[in-house]
Amino acid sequence: MRRTLVALILAATASIGTAAEWHFAIIGDTPYTDAERQLLPAMLGQIGDRGPAFIIHAGDFKSGSQRCDNAMYHDRRTLFDTVTAPLIYTPGDNEWTDCHRDNNGGYNPIERLNFLRSVFFADARSMGKRAMPLLRQSDARPAAPYPENLRWEHAGVVFATLNVTGSNNNFGKAETPTEEYRQRHAANLDWMAAAFARAAQIDARLVVLTLQGDPHFKAYAAGKPKRGFVDFVDRLREHVLATNRPVILIHGDSHNHKIDHPLKDPAGQPIAHFTRIETYGAPFMGWVEVHITDGDDETKISSHPWAPAPFSH
Repeated sequence: MRRTLVALILAATASIGTAAEWHFAIIGDTPYTDAERQLLPAMLGQIGDRGPAFIIHAGDFKSGSQRCDNAMYHDRRTLFDTVTAPLIYTPGDNEWTDCHRDNNGGYNPIERLNFLRSVFFADARSMGKRAMPLLRQSDARPAAPYPENLRWEHAGVVFATLNVTGSNNNFGKAETPTEEYRQRHAANLDWMAAAFARAAQIDARLVVLTLQGDPHFKAYAAGKPKRGFVDFVDRLREHVLATNRPVILIHGDSHNHKIDHPLKDPAGQPIAHFTRIETYGAPFMGWVEVHITDGDDETKISSHPWAPAPFSH
């Protein structure tokens, strides 16, 4: 029997659950400041204490005004490797497309993306103390040199990350897209199609996609799509309409945590089996949990705003 709709349960707390239940956690757009960098280990510790199967970071581990120096990337890699659960990360615009800014150090974005790959995606495994194996697109399809695009499976759920970023997905300022965008966009579409094909092959109960950039579903529905996202949303919509299994899309970028059904069918109605989760983002810290119970068709999503414990003396 096909799965029922994803249940949106917004709560500050949720039980860890029974042995039959498992969950994964979602963060993004953090840390943005030195203060957040100091606080994030405590939040990650609380997430880890709840025993997630893994944690997904939906990109932007620095602000758009911080420098893209090598030390920044190594610091974040070190931080992510201290997490008790496996941690999977997908790149954000602040880590490469926007590094050309003077206050970012005036770097070449492609050079920064390649450096990012060398630090975070050199091996086909997650970060964290309990690393788990991952399938990189560059391994599955050597002609697509995008090791940051990842796929894995857990308890009948297919997960994939896509290097789709903010700043209009690095489309460029001209009417025609940049060559970098064209090549990466083709690889992203191929990897997304492969995830849905794998889900059909194993009769997955759920498909979960993660990217950093906000696809701007509201503008798309209004007939005014963003150039860097319109084709991606077109293809995503086709895949979602072609299946009746639930699909979750995770993204960050806009710093406005929400859980909703923004993708519409040809009649203009929300597609109920498609759910968007936008992460918390600076200046607000928090995480999202997705709870799945074996033998239960319902998927529960809980939101956890976070603040450090008050200082006492």
